[in-house]
Amino acid sequence: MKIILINGPNLNFLKKREKIYSNFSFKKIKKKIIFYSKNKLKIIFFNSNCEGKIINFIQKNLNIKFLLINPGAYSHTSIALLDCLKVYKGVLIEIHISNIYNRDFFRKNSLISLRSNLIISGMGIQGYFHSIDYIINYDYRN
Repeated sequence: MKIILINGPNLNFLKKREKIYSNFSFKKIKKKIIFYSKNKLKIIFFNSNCEGKIINFIQKNLNIKFLLINPGAYSHTSIALLDCLKVYKGVLIEIHISNIYNRDFFRKNSLISLRSNLIISGMGIQGYFHSIDYIINYDYRN
């Protein structure tokens, strides 16, 4: 089964950013995610610092059943990304490495959460693995 994992702005700099995000580079996290999924999923990774490129990528992949997204700062600012995700009919899992609810006041509100089926926040990179578990064990009768 194909799934999409999108990372938004500055997530390509994980190891270089504040330690609340990760001690690993996203390249290392990507390898861990592939290993963790144990070949049960074909994961299409996409990372961009550009809002329009993320939106274009989602629009080209509307037929994929599961979309995992760590929208980064676009979580809190992008009505355009939210509008695009409202067109997507699959299962949307929103992931945040840090706990957005105990950070700066402007990070507490995620516009993307208005469309998300599941929100994982504050579990570090484990949030990616929990989203994989959710997909592998998903009840397809829904």
